[in-house]
Amino acid sequence: QLEETVDAAVKVGLLRDELMAEDALRRGEDYLRLTIDTIPVLAWCSRPDGSNEFLNQRWLDYTGLTIEEARGWGWKVAIHPDDLPQLLDVWQGLLASGKPGELEARLRRADGVYRWFLFRVEPLHDAQGTIVKWYGTNTDIDDRKRAETLLAGENQILEMVATGKPLGVILDGLCRLLGK
Repeated sequence: QLEETVDAAVKVGLLRDELMAEDALRRGEDYLRLTIDTIPVLAWCSRPDGSNEFLNQRWLDYTGLTIEEARGWGWKVAIHPDDLPQLLDVWQGLLASGKPGELEARLRRADGVYRWFLFRVEPLHDAQGTIVKWYGTNTDIDDRKRAETLLAGENQILEMVATGKPLGVILDGLCRLLGK
């Protein structure tokens, strides 16, 4: 009887330890999910073939897509049509090379507005060197791109002035720069 009592106590102790470990794991997963969803960047994970497996909540909220709509290759609908071919070419090249990379492309916001983003991707390799996942981020760089465009336009106007272009040409360039 004592032996049965000891066995039962050991089983209860093991069960308690197992439940505590599962609870700790669940809390760790919840914490990690909260962290990934809260960081101020659009984050995602893809399979070795490049198809999407995970998108953080910030990415889903920004694009207005559901996880079901964006999973696999569904995310492509959020890329500006003019940027999609180059993005796919670069992505296929990175998949083939196994190297990290980056490029700039426009991503559609839930309200339909496109903004420029820096897309960065990094492969995760297993012990044998095989790619098991791709991890990526999209960082909004639209304000920087607008400032760069404005600066380039201002430099063109200054060059026109410095080289003595006619006032009409300078004013036309200035109007184009200001979008009028």
